[in-house]
Amino acid sequence: MKVNFLVDEDKHVEVLLEGEEHSLPNVLKDILLESDDVEFAAYVIDHPLVGSPKLIIKTKRKKARETLKNALATLQERLKEFETALKKEKKK
Repeated sequence: MKVNFLVDEDKHVEVLLEGEEHSLPNVLKDILLESDDVEFAAYVIDHPLVGSPKLIIKTKRKKARETLKNALATLQERLKEFETALKKEKKK
């Protein structure tokens, strides 16, 4: 995956995720929208067959880049919890 910041302002970022499809930007969008500081979070794909997703984040007070990093950390924590639950289920 290649990450390219198309817009990189304090409270607004737009990130092109080359080599990705819907999965990663969709889950990040959902995590971002859980934050009270996120004013807007969405992703778009210009062309469904050849386009790359563009993740758009606008925040109220905090820096948008930091908010994205926090969302990624939350995703990592949730994946670890899921992995732990799968391991426990496997032992049964």
